Amino acid sequence: MYKRADIHVCNLGRKGMGVCMDFNQEKEQMEVQKELPEENNIQRSSSEKAIVRRAYRSRPWLYQGIAISLVAAMIFSCFYGVFRSRAKEYEESPLETTANIAWLYQSCYLLYRDLYNAQHEEILDYTDIYLEMDEAYSWILDEKQRTEYGILLNLVEESRAFEEYLSQSSLDENWLEDAIQQGILDENLINEYIAGGSLDSSWLERYRDGSGTYNLNREAYSGLNETIVNMETYFANLEAGFKTLNNSYDYIIEDRITGKYVTNMSVDDRNRSAEAQYFQLSFTFDSLGNVSIGDTICGKNESYVRKYANEAIRESSLAGLAGDTVLLSKYVKIRQPVDCTITFAVSKEAWDTRNGGFYVGTFASNTNYEFDIQYYSSYYNDYIHAYYEIGLPGILLLCMLFMALLGLLLPIPHHAKPWKSEKMCALSFELLFGIGIIIFLLMMPIMALIGNVASGQAGGAFGEYLGIPSKAANLLVGIINLTALMLFFFSCWYIGICTRAVKELGLREYIKQRSLIYSFFPYMKRKALDVYNSFSHMDLTRNANRGIIKLLLVNGIVLFLISCLWYGGFAITLVYSLLLYLVLRKYISQLQKRYGILLKAVDEIAEGNLNVTINEDLGVFEPFREQIFKIQDGLQKAVDVEVKSQRMKVELVTNMSHDLKTPLTAIITYVNLLKEDITETQRREYLAILERKSLRLKSLIEDLFEFSKANSQNITLNIMDVDIMNLVKQVAFEMSDKIDEAGLDVRMNLTEEKLILPLDNQKTYRIFENLFGNIAKYALTGTRVYVNGFRIDDTVVITLKNISAQEITVDTSELTERFVRGDTSRNTEGSGLGLAIAKSFTELQGGELSLEVDGDLFKVTTTWHILPGRQ
Repeated sequence: MYKRADIHVCNLGRKGMGVCMDFNQEKEQMEVQKELPEENNIQRSSSEKAIVRRAYRSRPWLYQGIAISLVAAMIFSCFYGVFRSRAKEYEESPLETTANIAWLYQSCYLLYRDLYNAQHEEILDYTDIYLEMDEAYSWILDEKQRTEYGILLNLVEESRAFEEYLSQSSLDENWLEDAIQQGILDENLINEYIAGGSLDSSWLERYRDGSGTYNLNREAYSGLNETIVNMETYFANLEAGFKTLNNSYDYIIEDRITGKYVTNMSVDDRNRSAEAQYFQLSFTFDSLGNVSIGDTICGKNESYVRKYANEAIRESSLAGLAGDTVLLSKYVKIRQPVDCTITFAVSKEAWDTRNGGFYVGTFASNTNYEFDIQYYSSYYNDYIHAYYEIGLPGILLLCMLFMALLGLLLPIPHHAKPWKSEKMCALSFELLFGIGIIIFLLMMPIMALIGNVASGQAGGAFGEYLGIPSKAANLLVGIINLTALMLFFFSCWYIGICTRAVKELGLREYIKQRSLIYSFFPYMKRKALDVYNSFSHMDLTRNANRGIIKLLLVNGIVLFLISCLWYGGFAITLVYSLLLYLVLRKYISQLQKRYGILLKAVDEIAEGNLNVTINEDLGVFEPFREQIFKIQDGLQKAVDVEVKSQRMKVELVTNMSHDLKTPLTAIITYVNLLKEDITETQRREYLAILERKSLRLKSLIEDLFEFSKANSQNITLNIMDVDIMNLVKQVAFEMSDKIDEAGLDVRMNLTEEKLILPLDNQKTYRIFENLFGNIAKYALTGTRVYVNGFRIDDTVVITLKNISAQEITVDTSELTERFVRGDTSRNTEGSGLGLAIAKSFTELQGGELSLEVDGDLFKVTTTWHILPGRQ
């Protein structure tokens, strides 16, 4: 067996003290609590109250609004009796409307037919009674003959279409007889139509004996046919409404001469007094069909009944409903009921009970012969308009405003601010406005509810529909009424609560924080500005079709939306056109301004100011900013080249003066010395000097001429196959005396591959002669000279490297210019054209010559290209 362990439960007291109890003690306490159910119920109820208190404290405005709205709904419902008593003064009977009285008057034609048939013991149709045709045209009342005559008209018109001599204008009123006499409609043609089933055989007999009058033209026939069809439709609709009339109204039609009558009333009903009638109206027809209204009229408003009855008599006559009275007067006479009185009545008892339902009819004009029937019962009366008349909308609107003001001004417990802390109360202005509109529109169904509840119709209708006792139905209606009013008033309270944000934030700040339109329009403004800026900064150097299509799409969408408006489209189009004009004017103004900025910069550049800067936004001309800068750079380079050229010209004059003056001065001096008495030894010495100086002068002039020819492209090349490596070796060998004299050690590293290039042998020789000569003049004595030659794919590279005797202060890009030498002191002999001539001759033959200076290391690189297929 297991030994039961003592289980302890540690419980924290209200002040945080731990109290441990034995499990057995806890069990005993639980048993004691079971014996005290009342104490448990008290604890549970106190817990539930605490939950309610917490919920109330969390949202006090909600419970406060519900309580106030419920009280307001109860107080408002207490006034239903006052509303009902006031509304009775404005209630109108549905029987006394213009439409219903017109329907009753037109029902006189239906009842007179019954009386006429009863008197004459016949069964005549309505058209037989009310349409009196000329004897010659009586056949048109026969539908069969009327239809066949229409067929005959069509056949005659078909025949006449083939006879040009018989036109419509040449026929008189008896055109059908003329058609027969003219032979258009002959016996053979009629036989064909009879055989084909288009005509009856009686038409052949009529043709032969000429009996009957069949001379109606197309217009007269169509008018009469339409009138007869319309009248038949009209009487058919009256006949269809007879059941409704018979069930809802008491009627009697009495012949004033014979005393014969037709009625649906019993003897007691006919003897009913006027006081027992809820509604009564009589129409009296004299011997000529003239109508008058009976003296006895019963109703809520007898003057209105008489007025509406007179309107019905004038507007609902058969002649007015028939159609074209001018046409009808030629062929037909429309009759009215004669010598009779027709009375319609509804007893108060029948109206108050209406167990079987009641109907009120409406009849339309001669263009629409259908009528509508409205159903009424003791619980379905249209009395709501009476509550409108007593000012119920204004009363309800004042209650709505009062509830909204309570929500706006009434203090809320616990200093709560739901318009800040509650999302449902911090709605946007537009959404709150929409809710307000919905609440305002709900006034209509609320007023309908109030009218139906106050008049008692709602309770009766619920009881009838659900089949429950009247007390239960009225209780259910009361609950629904209170609930609906409470929710309606609470909605107004809620609007007031939400509106407190305006009071606290201020209207301006409220719109900024709570208006969607305020946030939406800046967004739309940004988008519009983005679109505007995209077009104002359109890159004119690219295809603009995409931008133009976007612009047309936007404009098309705007115009489509404007065209969809039913009203105000013209005014909106004017406003849109005005806005478009302002935008285009601003756009063109900015274009002109930016074009002016661009033009001003171009003008300043043209005037020589190459340091022009454009800091403004150029819009669509923005791509031209780079072009302007390129023009500036190009002009600046051209200016620099020109300045450099001018400097070179000055140096040319200076250097040429110095280089030519030195040998020339020596020549002049020794020529003068030869004129004096000198020894033979001196003479030979002087002549040697003169020869050397003359050769020097000749060399300078030849170099100048060669450089000038090379720069002017006025030089002839004698292209031949040249072994470039062998040529370099030959130049180095022939220049070895000068190189040895300069104390230089040449290290040759040329490829053994035979590289044949299409070159001018003499010019190429001169290139390397000048390069080796330059080394001999300016290389540091006792240093090595490295000559390397190698091939890289289709390129031959030859480099010459040496150590300069003097520091090279001239830029490498200027060393290949004319009359530039590395020794600025000009202590060495030379024209300064050696590297310039070498560079020009190299480039003339499609090669490249470049110089590199790294400290005292001087490097010349010549690059040559092997033609495809050549080695």
